[in-house]
Amino acid sequence: MAAEDEFLRQEDLYYADGSVVLLAAHAGKTHAFRVHKSVLGSHSTVFADMFALPSAAEKEKHDSVDSVRMPDDAKDLEDLLRALYYPRTILSMLENRNPLAAIKYKGILLLSQKYFVRVLQKLLRARFRADWPSTLPEWDKLMDHYAGFSASVIPQHDAASQFIDNRMLEPVSAIRLAREANIPEILPAAFYMLSTISPYMDFDTLRSSNPPPLTDSQGRILMWQPGERSARWGLLTPDDWLCLARGRHSMMDFARIFEQQEAQCICDSQTCIQLNHKKTLLKEHPQDLLRVLKEIQIGSQQTPPHFPCYNALQTLASRSIATRSILWDNLCYYFGLPEVDDDQNDGDSDDIALVESEFMDG
Repeated sequence: MAAEDEFLRQEDLYYADGSVVLLAAHAGKTHAFRVHKSVLGSHSTVFADMFALPSAAEKEKHDSVDSVRMPDDAKDLEDLLRALYYPRTILSMLENRNPLAAIKYKGILLLSQKYFVRVLQKLLRARFRADWPSTLPEWDKLMDHYAGFSASVIPQHDAASQFIDNRMLEPVSAIRLAREANIPEILPAAFYMLSTISPYMDFDTLRSSNPPPLTDSQGRILMWQPGERSARWGLLTPDDWLCLARGRHSMMDFARIFEQQEAQCICDSQTCIQLNHKKTLLKEHPQDLLRVLKEIQIGSQQTPPHFPCYNALQTLASRSIATRSILWDNLCYYFGLPEVDDDQNDGDSDDIALVESEFMDG
């Protein structure tokens, strides 16, 4: 057992009148938190039950009070305790659509579920769900927001802030969070976003101090382009790689059906504008079908009436609108994801302001 002077204390979470010391390890060091059984028990029935158990005669002590060795990572435990004692700190950290949120706050979310700190759990789940679009209009709004970002310059690898997707949601870490914390509502949008990113563009590799050359399956050197998205591909599990592959295959089949559907045009030419618009769906992977269909819709609607292809293009625009909705509504099917019905009837509110107010009220 480590000597008491070897324990690391977090001074603002080490109360002189605390009734229990929680000990947890991180990076080979033991951290000590002296807190109040009453405070933890008021937020968590698990803690309340744990502290209500009869004390063993030889129970470990620290600073003359009971101590408990926790199996959790000390940094995650610190985040949990800080949220309970200083609730405004967690609110200030949970900014809207923080690209690092799924990694940074996964530990505290999993602990809030493990110890059933219900109000904190509801807050974190609501925040993560609010980040990811659940409807096509929400998706379009997010993409319009991202389109407003100026493309970054070719990166200097000691300045990761130059990457444009440092300001965007990262899909793989979100998928891992959704799987581990059971938040299936964010999976369709996260998988779709991931399907539009090249698997050769790895978030962490590109930001390393000495990144290796990027090559495709045929050994051709790939160049990162300013504004190109990347993802944390190394975090994706084999099962989710399979979901992604099936989803991409299904969506390309979907695009081929759209392209092959009959559409009469009086120009009857291989250079028909309407025909060329449809063929843009079948370009090389990865393809953002929702974006391309929207561009087809807008481009078709902007065609002057005197063009021979005008009527066919208006029909194509209408089909593009309907097809985008069908595509979005079937994302769960394409990627093999569980259908989500009313947030699994978990009773959690998606109103962030309401959940934050409930959290502050304790």
